[in-house]
Amino acid sequence: MRKRLWGSVAAIGAPTAAVAPMLASVHPLLGGGVIGVGVAGIGLVLDWRITRPLSATERGAGIIAGSNPGHQLELGGHHWLGRLPETVEQLGGTVARSRREMEEAASAWTTRIEARKARLETILREIREGVVVCGTDGRINLYNRTARTLLDAEPALGLGRNINEVLNDGPLRHALGLIDPTANTTSGTDTELVCATASGERLLRCRVARLMTDDPGTDGFVITLTDVSRQTRAVLRREQSLRAAVESLRDPLTSLYTVSESLRLAQQANLGAEADRFGLMVQEETRRLTEAFSHLSDETTSMVTDNWRLEDLHLGSLISGIKKNSQSAGMPRIQCGADVWVSAEPYLLSQVIEALLVRLASALDIAAVAITGREQGSLVYLDINWSGDVVAPDQLDEWLDAGLDDVGGTVSLREVLQRHDTTAWSQADLSRVGRAMLRLPLPGAPEKTETPSAIAARPEFYDFAADEADPVLALGDQAERRLTDLDYVVFDCETTGLAPGQGDEIVAIGAVRIHQGRVMHGETFELLANPDRSIPALATSIHGIRDEDVADAPPVEEAVRRFHAFAGDAVLVGFNIAFDMRFLRLKQRRCGVRFDHPTLDALLLSIMLHDHTGEHTLEGVARRLGVGVGGRHTALGDSLTTAEILIQLFELLPDAGIVRLNDAVSAQEKMVEFRRQQRAF
Repeated sequence: MRKRLWGSVAAIGAPTAAVAPMLASVHPLLGGGVIGVGVAGIGLVLDWRITRPLSATERGAGIIAGSNPGHQLELGGHHWLGRLPETVEQLGGTVARSRREMEEAASAWTTRIEARKARLETILREIREGVVVCGTDGRINLYNRTARTLLDAEPALGLGRNINEVLNDGPLRHALGLIDPTANTTSGTDTELVCATASGERLLRCRVARLMTDDPGTDGFVITLTDVSRQTRAVLRREQSLRAAVESLRDPLTSLYTVSESLRLAQQANLGAEADRFGLMVQEETRRLTEAFSHLSDETTSMVTDNWRLEDLHLGSLISGIKKNSQSAGMPRIQCGADVWVSAEPYLLSQVIEALLVRLASALDIAAVAITGREQGSLVYLDINWSGDVVAPDQLDEWLDAGLDDVGGTVSLREVLQRHDTTAWSQADLSRVGRAMLRLPLPGAPEKTETPSAIAARPEFYDFAADEADPVLALGDQAERRLTDLDYVVFDCETTGLAPGQGDEIVAIGAVRIHQGRVMHGETFELLANPDRSIPALATSIHGIRDEDVADAPPVEEAVRRFHAFAGDAVLVGFNIAFDMRFLRLKQRRCGVRFDHPTLDALLLSIMLHDHTGEHTLEGVARRLGVGVGGRHTALGDSLTTAEILIQLFELLPDAGIVRLNDAVSAQEKMVEFRRQQRAF
């Protein structure tokens, strides 16, 4: 209407200007300037009294209908719209009452469903094993509290993220291939494996089971997780205690044997028949106690050995976990090519390999090794290859007889290898001059060497944690996907100042995930960062973070890397996001990551939708859309507020013709250009 109004003013003004000389000859007051000013004045009055208030009423009505029924129209000044704004606000109240009545009517139907969900959540919370439920495409639909604890070092854990971002991809993909999709529900539906987490922090024993339901789009698989490392350390403590108890019998036996020998000698010295008889009794008891001790020792060894459950282990996954910690643990750089399966105790085998690598680096100054796995009959040869001399036999024996530090030195490397019916030796690499190797033959896992069947194509996706499931997201370019179908990570950074290019640094990052149109309050990211510089008092007065708060925090680069892992491939969202992205992108090269995610700016979207008002602060936008504000000027608090704002904006954007991601990005670019022209003007 405003465009049409000013178009009409221009249309009237042009003919008036053309006849201005003729009118001026009749009377000076009829000149084109006076008439033009009059026409423009009428246009301004109509604009301020009718078209501007109408525009504000239209935008406000959209907010009332789509987001906040209690919104008060922002008209400003006087208008000639009569009772229209008041009527619109009354309609908003009617809409709010209708919504409350619908919610009350629906609550009777949802109570039973919520009760079932609560029981399921209670059961999952109390299960001691970690449980992760995934769709056939590997996207996580549900996980319990134990899984969150076991995977606390994996920032990629979250609803909608792929399990391959959390667990090592190779062994899991192989295990899924071994589950026969055509098998009935009583056979061929599960398998076991041991694999490392993506960060290499833990080794987990996983049981993978196929999930078949009658509801279309809900098929997938369930993974139960157990921490192998923790279990192994507990068994080692029990073994040490049992060994100590058995060995405590050795000294009394020795003393008893000495006494019996003394009595026998006394007998020979004719000290009497009683001494002779007593000596025979002691000797007999000694024999029986010795036999009992030998039997107890054998049984103890057997029991302890049986406690070490050999797992079907993907060797490449094990080495990948070791590789991630190689730099900090004083090991050589590792190049790995071991796509083979072995039967081994995962935790202790990893400790043996790490111990050997540390000794290669410290004793022989080996800077880099290549680790390979090669099948040879029923064995798998694990070869650690390097450029340099062969390890001397005496030196290798010394290494193997040393205790493993991580288990208190109670078990030696040699004992671990003996439990695997193997040992280690060093030899020259005959295929290449000037190279040597350590070789460990390990028992293979033949049942894991079958060729896996093809994994089924991505089916419909169902989110168990969501109240309602949407149909499967269409494959293709992310830009063409609907806004409500995408995953988002809404984030905010607190900093030492406003000039990242002049030395200001991040001191905190907060973020929350949006999945299937829901703010996932249980999937948040909050981390302080040490900026390696003092925090100015002005910055502290805003966000409250002081130097002592970040003294023990990880460096900024580590915080950025962990946030990048949390974000995954989600769309990044912020309030005035260009400011935060500038800080992140300046750290890309030093962190070894790249923030090439699509981005949305809740501020720009708000300005585009509500250009009738100049109130676009975070508090102002939140108040307009009926969103509560909590934790203001904290990274996580502002992220949560922005996430709720984004959910409300999604209700309003379709009315502006913005449905897909590329629509929103294009609208943002237009707003950026428009504001740039405004500043230039």
